[in-house]
Amino acid sequence: MKNPLKIVFFASLLPLFTACSDNSFNEIDGALLKNPNFSTSVLTPTFTVSQTTAEAVQTNGLGGYLLGQYTQAPFGTLSATIVAQVGLSSVNPVFGEQSQANENKNNKQENETVTEAYLYIPFFNPLSSLQKPTYTQNAEYTLDSIYGNKAAQFKIDVKELNYYLSDIGTNLNAKEYYSNDSAINAHIGASVASATGTTYTLTNKAVVRYQFDDPKTTEDESKKVQDVLAPGLRIPLSTSFFQSKIISQEGAAVLSNLNDFKQHFKGLVISASDFSNDLMMMLNTSAAKIEINYSYTSNDKTLKKRFELPISGITMNLFGQNGGATTDSSKIYLSGALGHGATLKIADADINSIKNQKLMITDASILLYVDQSVTYQKEPERLYIYNANTGAALADYGYDPTANAQTAAYSHLVHLVPLYKVNGKGVYYRLRITNHLLNIVNGNTTNVPLGIAVISNVKNSTVKNYLTGSQKGKTTESAVVTPLSTVIKEVKIEVNYSKVRN
Repeated sequence: MKNPLKIVFFASLLPLFTACSDNSFNEIDGALLKNPNFSTSVLTPTFTVSQTTAEAVQTNGLGGYLLGQYTQAPFGTLSATIVAQVGLSSVNPVFGEQSQANENKNNKQENETVTEAYLYIPFFNPLSSLQKPTYTQNAEYTLDSIYGNKAAQFKIDVKELNYYLSDIGTNLNAKEYYSNDSAINAHIGASVASATGTTYTLTNKAVVRYQFDDPKTTEDESKKVQDVLAPGLRIPLSTSFFQSKIISQEGAAVLSNLNDFKQHFKGLVISASDFSNDLMMMLNTSAAKIEINYSYTSNDKTLKKRFELPISGITMNLFGQNGGATTDSSKIYLSGALGHGATLKIADADINSIKNQKLMITDASILLYVDQSVTYQKEPERLYIYNANTGAALADYGYDPTANAQTAAYSHLVHLVPLYKVNGKGVYYRLRITNHLLNIVNGNTTNVPLGIAVISNVKNSTVKNYLTGSQKGKTTESAVVTPLSTVIKEVKIEVNYSKVRN
């Protein structure tokens, strides 16, 4: 049977070929080209652009958290520390085989003793977004969102948090936590890491955990794989701390519910230092956990088990910034994390001129030219533009025909055009605001100030707050979780339009 679609397709072409061979068609076409009834041109509206500098940014409720340090002139060195609550994998956990109540009743203690404890935090990789990713022993994986020198050596410390992170803020609203939280900084306790002098380097290999040997069998089960985890940091922790804080609390009220537990164990503060080179890691704390391995006695045999505590609840970043001078008022400084941004507003008079002249806008773009005299470790590939008053994305964000691309690299390519480069060096960014400008001209929206920020993921438009003194501004989550930055030496707006001749 012939394909009916092919028949329709070729049939639809016949009138086209017939028209192309018709002399009258050519005459009409030529007349249109010789005597157009419209003109096209480019308008460069006036605008104001100003620098915004955050003293602190909201860092709770992020999709990932930064750890490390990153230096970029002229912004100085950014440092990032993670603060995280710890959850319970189960309430009233039983350690060993008998509950503490039964141990007391039978006057037969199992003598549970912590032998090892670890904090595990995975890196992001292409499988991280899967609901149940599967990793393979000895396989190597591509690590996402690692900035700086991946071969850098560094040290990690883990300290106890002595400040309760409440979910409820003022007026019973969800509490916001900021990157300069003085209360948290004032309540960081002693180290719970077992070896603070240990030097770490990144590895892209999966983390393999083995079973415990069962003394009741002749086989050595410790050579069998228990599970394979995503590549990540696995930091040894103090066995004595988790003995007293967790295992020795079996049967106590502090393990009976999550609220009491979070008052008992308020959380951890994770920091990195002594870097051989700059390195900033974005970590997947949603899959992080504390692993407690312990031994116990049963029927005169020593057995081993593993108990895990998820890193869950409130997690946030503390940021620090050392050095850096941004004194040239003729330039705009854009940086992520503890960020610098910009606010731009098109002149109302030029908006009214477009309305009065009834110009037909075909394209409107903001061009931001990179200061190439700056040496960048890595240039941000994309910038983001949004309603500076509310943090909401512009109409062009949703109308972009590439908005539904699966990966950020191929998403929103029309609205948020990737950095244009020559010989590998950035020249300019283009932010296309055609639909936004049309909505203003047509009276569907107001001419609001527009925020401009560096971002790591164009698919994430979640709004976050920043503070400058007592003033609160809006930014995007994707700007908070990147250390990258750029300096803009010139900003232009180009509006392409058509106008009907009178």
